[in-house]
Amino acid sequence: MSSEPSEQTRTDSSFTYFEKGKNSKEIRDKIANFNNALQSNTDKNDTLIPDLLDYKIYYHIKLKEYDSSLYFSDSLINTAKAQNDSSYIAKGYYRKSAIFDYLNSDEEVFENAYKARQLYLKIGDTANAGRRTTEMAIAQSQLTDHTGAQQTATEALGYLADEDSTFVSSAFNTIATAYRNQGFYQDAITEWQNALNYAVTTRDSLSNLNNIALALQDQKKYDEAIKIFERIIERSNSISILSKARFVDNLAYTKWLQDSSAKVRDELLEATNIRREQNDKNGLLASYDHLGDYYRNKDSQISKLYADSLLLAAKDINSKNAELTAIEKLIQLSSLEKARDLSNRYIQLNDSIKAENIQSKNLFAKIRFDEEQKQKEINNLEAEKIKQLLETEELKSQIIILSLGGLLLIVSGGFGFFYLRQKHLKEKIRETHKTETRISKKIHDELANDVYNVMSSLEAIAPAATMDRIEHIYKLTRNISRENNEINTGEGYLDQLVALLSSICPKDARLILSGEKSIAWNDLNIEKKLVIYRVLQEIMINMNKHSKASLVAIIFSSEKNLLKIQYSDNGIGVKKESLTSGNGVQNMENRIFSINGKLKFDTAQERGLKILIQIPI
Repeated sequence: MSSEPSEQTRTDSSFTYFEKGKNSKEIRDKIANFNNALQSNTDKNDTLIPDLLDYKIYYHIKLKEYDSSLYFSDSLINTAKAQNDSSYIAKGYYRKSAIFDYLNSDEEVFENAYKARQLYLKIGDTANAGRRTTEMAIAQSQLTDHTGAQQTATEALGYLADEDSTFVSSAFNTIATAYRNQGFYQDAITEWQNALNYAVTTRDSLSNLNNIALALQDQKKYDEAIKIFERIIERSNSISILSKARFVDNLAYTKWLQDSSAKVRDELLEATNIRREQNDKNGLLASYDHLGDYYRNKDSQISKLYADSLLLAAKDINSKNAELTAIEKLIQLSSLEKARDLSNRYIQLNDSIKAENIQSKNLFAKIRFDEEQKQKEINNLEAEKIKQLLETEELKSQIIILSLGGLLLIVSGGFGFFYLRQKHLKEKIRETHKTETRISKKIHDELANDVYNVMSSLEAIAPAATMDRIEHIYKLTRNISRENNEINTGEGYLDQLVALLSSICPKDARLILSGEKSIAWNDLNIEKKLVIYRVLQEIMINMNKHSKASLVAIIFSSEKNLLKIQYSDNGIGVKKESLTSGNGVQNMENRIFSINGKLKFDTAQERGLKILIQIPI
């Protein structure tokens, strides 16, 4: 029932002792090294500790030190709970179940196997859940709760895979035993045949065949039963001497049942002697029972002797069913007075067995109910905890939503302000352009024409100097008109810009343009085109008026979402003080800043002027 712990590779402070313990030949040396490993490990959360405890439990069981095994099983459960390791909690309960099996405490076997099974189901380990369920069924069968055992074993088969042959065979064996004890012998044979199909060892195969033969014996099909027993004994050389004694005893008894004159005494006594030598107390119950029957009609005194032996052996191992069988035999072999006393004892014992059977059934039901109720309480607590966590998370979510809402409101307000500001700037740029265009048209249509008409009317009578001055005023009005005329911001923008720059540049100066065709002018919005046009116009007019330059260069380029315009000339330059005081420069800066651009003048050199314009695109 109990299996050796699985191995895990670990590297920590107690690992050396752990490995040394696993590799030791003597069990005492193993346990001593595991103790050293536990003592050297001070970290309660170390996952090696459950491994160490599990090994200790296993080897204390090997030494039949069941008190120590139970102590360390509880330690394993508590440690695993502290580490929140459901797998090792389940293993701790499984180890306790195995220990109680050695101690023949079937109620404790069932309870601990049930706890282990529930945990294995919770973590999705159906294989181990099936094994523990099989052990629960065996415990129920041991306590004669045959209906419960049958139901539990059937449930176990639902969890077990065909590969887990040993436990599948055991489950079928439990179902078959339940059928036989309820008198359904043919159904029992069918289930033992199923168990036989999954038997892994020769011992298990022969045991299932033995049970099939006993069910045939119950049906008085002695010939079939004898053939199976004889076949079993032919194959029994490789099994234990106790198993062989059982088969010899069953064969001899079946022959006697078929023919009461059959000479089987020597076989019955052979089996009895082996069982005495091997201290097989359960086996002796069968031997004394069979010998008592064998001698009943041959020698009543010997029969009574074996019945007495059966009674003593039954009391020794607290087998009330065997004690009941012994009393029944003694009633038939005793005097009337003695039989009356035995009958009273028989009735009391029989009533006690029935009560215990009912109590056992109720006990198993109670264990299930109590554990299920406990699990419900745990689930309710977990549900309440989850509810509180959800409420906390909901509150956090509400706070986050409100915070995000507030942030969104601020961002939206900021964006709205930015949008309105940008919209206002765009409208201002366009309005400025409209105003400049309107003034230009008015100067052209009204002032320039009026000056021209005055100049024409005075041409015949006015002195030449006066006429020159009037003509100069006329040209100024025409230039103002040209400087502020309508700007084509569509497909013809670049052509108009190049024409503007060329027309302003003096005839004795050379204009160099570079990179203007590499710019995606159509991607620029109208406001940026207007600002670039007016700023470059202003720069060129100032150059024409003041710089006396013979070479002017304007280089266009785009880099990292920026449009760069680099202006340079070889004129007389400009002083820094002039830049800060001039309205022209202020106008250029205002225009550039209105589209989030930058304007930088380089006045460090002795001659010439350099201007860098940067505009985001």
